[in-house]
Amino acid sequence: MRNAHIVRPTSTNLDPHEGHIHLYVDGRIVSMNYKLSDTVRVGPGTHTLRAEFVANDHLPWDPRIVSQVAFQVKPR
Repeated sequence: MRNAHIVRPTSTNLDPHEGHIHLYVDGRIVSMNYKLSDTVRVGPGTHTLRAEFVANDHLPWDPRIVSQVAFQVKPR
């Protein structure tokens, strides 16, 4: 999506260029972000991180705007 803006959810009047990010680790939501960076803590093992740009009412766009990556954390 081009020209999108991250905003705090304030209305159900949807603007197709405004929303925020739902961040998931291993399929569980860990935060609703209003910025482009965050820190998440996970234990050792293989994990999946997924970020989805959603509308102000927390519902997904159609089509969904999602990015996902798998990563591994090694024990110390």
